[in-house]
Parts: sequence; structure tokens; C-alpha cells
Amino acid sequence: MKLLILYFIVSVTVVAAKEIGVRTYDGYDVLSVRADSPSQFELLKQLVLNEELDFWTSPKYQDVTDIMVSPEQKDLIIALFSSEEMKWSVKIFDVGRLIRDQKVENSLLGSETNMTWTVYHRYVEIVKWLESISTNPLVTLTVIGKSSEAREIHQVQISSGRKENGELKPAIFIDALFHAREWVSGASATWIINEIISNPTKYESILSKFDFFIVPMVNPDGYEFSHTSQRFWRKTRSKNSGSSCYGCDPNRNFAFHFGGEGTSSNPCSEVYKGENAFSEPETAAVSVAIKKLQSERVVHAYFTVHSYGQMWLLSWGYARGAYPPDFAELLKWGKRSVEAIKDIHGQSYITGQGADVLYAVGGASDDWAKNEGIKYVATLEVRDSGSYGFALPPNQIIPTAEEIWAGIQLLETTIN
Repeated sequence: MKLLILYFIVSVTVVAAKEIGVRTYDGYDVLSVRADSPSQFELLKQLVLNEELDFWTSPKYQDVTDIMVSPEQKDLIIALFSSEEMKWSVKIFDVGRLIRDQKVENSLLGSETNMTWTVYHRYVEIVKWLESISTNPLVTLTVIGKSSEAREIHQVQISSGRKENGELKPAIFIDALFHAREWVSGASATWIINEIISNPTKYESILSKFDFFIVPMVNPDGYEFSHTSQRFWRKTRSKNSGSSCYGCDPNRNFAFHFGGEGTSSNPCSEVYKGENAFSEPETAAVSVAIKKLQSERVVHAYFTVHSYGQMWLLSWGYARGAYPPDFAELLKWGKRSVEAIKDIHGQSYITGQGADVLYAVGGASDDWAKNEGIKYVATLEVRDSGSYGFALPPNQIIPTAEEIWAGIQLLETTIN
């Protein structure tokens, strides 16, 4: 099998379309392939490290994995899967058409001047809205850092004040848009901000127990690039010394099991870990913001919002079969949370240890946060299960945000 993989990687590198400028994705398809044997799973684990393939989901064992392929790659990879007797199907035909449909819906439903959650807004529009809500008495807006291209990274604190005894309340920290193409993650985060500050009486109880700290755009450079040039850009946009390839995977760049499984040292890889832990100003900003909070108060929970797959993932995620001492308690919390999610719109999420459910990942923000002493930590992989993948229509922003917000609110039952 090793020779077959080598042949495929060499062949696909030769034929891969290196588009310059705006990438249309015309004729690209998303294939779903199932790995039912250990050798088939190992094949996917080898292929995910090939920078010419775009894995939309991490390799899964005895489940399906989604991979976007160009027209030039399609026949080669199908031949490879067939040689290994792997079951596959086309999940999304012509990704370019899907993008055009999303743009049409975005333009018909949205507004360039008013913040709405029926459209995916650009960075500047979101920043203007954040600045506009900074006058709300519940809100404190701060800049926690700048990206590689000097865009500001904003944090929204939502607080009704100190406890009656004068102490600071425990913090709930939420971030989103680590991966640029996961547009619904950032839109969900801003919806949650708006929902809380627009309904302070409704959320008086949870605000009496917690302060919220929400970073809706961790990776603003990548997010803008996904709007202007490559819709499915994943990484940051930092320059890599000695390479023409830009950026690293910010969710492989944290200082816990850095360089472990599911990472790459190749700057052209979608899972490139970076030159060193916290090499990216974006990940450094998040870590410093959390550490600053911990120096002042208890950080009760950390959520990082991603898409897609409909999962509530728990630590540890760096290796299969590795569990923190309080895992049984966290799993009960996860199960109750996904039940709360299902009660909103009937959507089913699964929960469990990240590497058991998906694929082991080193240098991830959730494991780093758990290792820093935060008890309740979860990666939320939101809608959908693959019908649209990263190109989720904007009419699903609000229901997506509503359901994960229901799960997050269960934290109120975890504190005296």
C-alpha cells in the first residue's frame, strides 16, 4: 500500500490545480469515503498530510470522511479508494455552484449597513457592529491583539457587574473562527453576543453567576481571504520563512502536545503546526487573554466554536483513550448539553472524547485550555452533517446559534 500511496501523492501533486488569484472551485466535488478497516484508516491518515488534498473532516474510523477534490484529482483518488476496496460517494457535486448559490442568498437576505444574522458579514462590518454595541452598559470591548496582517482581534466582555460580595464572577470564554472557512462559527458567536445584550432580563440568572468573554474572529486575515480569494481557506495568513505557502493551522499551534498527532511540519499542509507553539499572533492573543483572566478570577468554561459535523467534543483530544480525571463528569455534562441542543430544532449532536470521536490532534486550543486548569472545556463542531459542509446557507445561522446557545446555558447548573 505504501507504494500506491506514494504514486498517488506524486501524481496528484503533478496535476493539482494551483489557481492564482480568486479560486472558483468550478467542477470540484466533495467525496465521502468510509474507512472500515485499520489499513483503510491508515491510508486516510497518510493522505491528510498531503497538502494537495483538502480534507473537510478529519479521518474517521468506521465512519465517513469528507474530502474536496479538483476535477484533475478525482479519477486518481477514486482509483486509489477502489484499489483499497473503500466505499465512497459524491456528497457535493460542483462546489463552485454551491458557493455561487450561497453568495446569491447572502446578497438577497443581507444588509451591508445593518448587522443581521441572515447573512455572513465581512470583517469591517462586524467590527463596526462591535464598536456600536460598546456603548451598551453590559459590554466592554477590548482589542486583545493584532493578526499577522495587522487586523485587530476583539474581545467582548458581557457583565452585569461584580458579585454582591464584591468579587469578580467566574468567566465563560468563547472563541470562534479559528479556521477561516468556518463562517457559521463566527456568525454564531456574534449572534450569542447580540442575544444576551438584547435580552438582559431574560438572562438575568446566568449573568448573575458568570461574565462572558467572547472572541468572535480569532483569524480575521484568513476570514477576509476566504471572502476575497479562496472560499475554503483554512489557515492564518502569516508568511512562512523559506516557503511560498502562507499560514499555519491555528488549532495546531497551542503549547500542549505541540507537534503531536494530526499535525504537519510542512508549511503547505492544511494542518501545518507552525514554526513553534504560539508562533501566530492570533493564537498568542487568545492564550494571553485567557491567562490574564485566570490571574484575576476563575475561568469556569472554555468553548471554541468550529464547523462542521454536529459534535460536542471533550478533552483529551491529543490521543485516543486518554482521559482527564474528571472525564466521567464531563461526559455527563456533554450528554445533557447535546440533549438541550436537540430540544431546540431537533438536530442530533454527538459527544465524547475528541480523539475517540474523530482523530487525534496535537496543539489544539481545547486541550491547552483544559491543561491550564479550566474544568469545562468543549470544542463545538456545529452544523451541518455534510450536505453543505463549510458552505452552510446563511438561513441556518440563527438556528445553529440558537441550539448551541441552549447547550452552553447548561453551565448554570454546574455552579453553586
